[in-house]
Amino acid sequence: MSKTKVLAFLDHEEGRDVEIIMPLVYYAETYLEASVEFAFVWDVYAIQRVKPALVLLPNAIGSPLYYEISKWSYKNDIPLFTLISEGNFRTDGTFNYWGYNKDKLIYQAYVCHWSQRTKDFLTEKLPAYKDKMVLTGALGFDRYSIYQFAQKEELLKKLGKGQYRKVIGYAGWAFGKLFNKQGRQEIQYLHKDNPGRLKWMEDQMYQVESILKKTVENNPDILFLFKRHPNEANPSIVGEGMNEMIRLKDHDNVVYLKEGIPIHDLISASDLWMAFESTTTMESWVMKDSPTLLINPDPDFKRDKLYLGSLIANDYTQLQRYLDEFFKEGDIAAFHSEELVAKRQQLIKDTIGFADGFNHIRAGHYLEKVMPRKQMNSKTIQLPARYRIMYGLMHLGKFVYVKAIFRRLPKFKKTIWIFERFRLKNLTLLKKTYYRYLADFHAKHKIADKIRSGDILHEIIEVNATIRE
Repeated sequence: MSKTKVLAFLDHEEGRDVEIIMPLVYYAETYLEASVEFAFVWDVYAIQRVKPALVLLPNAIGSPLYYEISKWSYKNDIPLFTLISEGNFRTDGTFNYWGYNKDKLIYQAYVCHWSQRTKDFLTEKLPAYKDKMVLTGALGFDRYSIYQFAQKEELLKKLGKGQYRKVIGYAGWAFGKLFNKQGRQEIQYLHKDNPGRLKWMEDQMYQVESILKKTVENNPDILFLFKRHPNEANPSIVGEGMNEMIRLKDHDNVVYLKEGIPIHDLISASDLWMAFESTTTMESWVMKDSPTLLINPDPDFKRDKLYLGSLIANDYTQLQRYLDEFFKEGDIAAFHSEELVAKRQQLIKDTIGFADGFNHIRAGHYLEKVMPRKQMNSKTIQLPARYRIMYGLMHLGKFVYVKAIFRRLPKFKKTIWIFERFRLKNLTLLKKTYYRYLADFHAKHKIADKIRSGDILHEIIEVNATIRE
């Protein structure tokens, strides 16, 4: 029997979206007789070339191109299955749940919610789409129950910092948006009710930078891994942008990272994890039982409730006190108080739904419902001519692309991200690595047997999240 052709789009071979989509691709190819082909997000024309039976996306609203792929798949009667890249959204009415979808129409077969909280919220807001709202959990968090990650010694050797024994990771916030026009416009758009937001962000950034600087300089025996926020600036913006970390990157005990090392490896190799505000704190909770610290000079601002599960340092003195306790005692007692433990358990449930590694199986159940059993090779697919032109320019441009030259040309430098990413060159190796972990996990839990017997659906819905506390 021929395989069902699925076309999956990605904007990068590493990071959030590939982590979300890869477990579901494994499920589709292992259990749903699918053959999945990957395409770069710029290559919308792939829909017309490949003529897939189904289009798969990590999200439908997170970028203009994901939205356009969604719309044109729908217009050509191609089944569309999408996940949600940022599923931990606010349910107090302040979140724009349409994102870049200017049509304000749901084109995908299902809206795959991370949590019951967001499912209930969007069902109430969009009752016409009630039947499309489903709970799958956050697929990107499955990897913390399935994959193997870099250990401290391994990562430090890779970074040329093997002499350190103490490691602290820090996830950057999107302070860099302050320093480019598009970022400032985005902040003003998302915070229309708060005209002082830009000034507040700038003030917080410099305070956080000051705290980090003192901490780095007063702890020369600790290696600090500073990870730039992936959405700090649009990928078309090249060059080094200002943020709360970049002016500290030349210290001997600092490694400043933008790409190349997955966030999960950084968390795994760090003794404890810090941020200003980041979902990565919860990734740390799910992966291991070590403290998470938030550096918040002003802790009273509109944000997700995830901060309730971490310890908060308002200034350098408080932060240093926590670090001293951790490296002297091996832990921070306050992090394991009954109150914080209970809050983290509830936050995990309210945020990612489940922490058991089965979210891709939950999503796979719904994917199976829309997976066609026939190809579309004879179907005529209509797309605007500009997508074919974009495809042609991408492949012609690769013959003249020289990054050093393109950086100097105002119009061309906006295309650097395309030529740097479009080949998705490491995706094959990543897929092979992840499939090995996923196969072991499925064998351990006898997933194939449970699918054949029909027991899997009941089990994965009834099973409780495994929370390491």
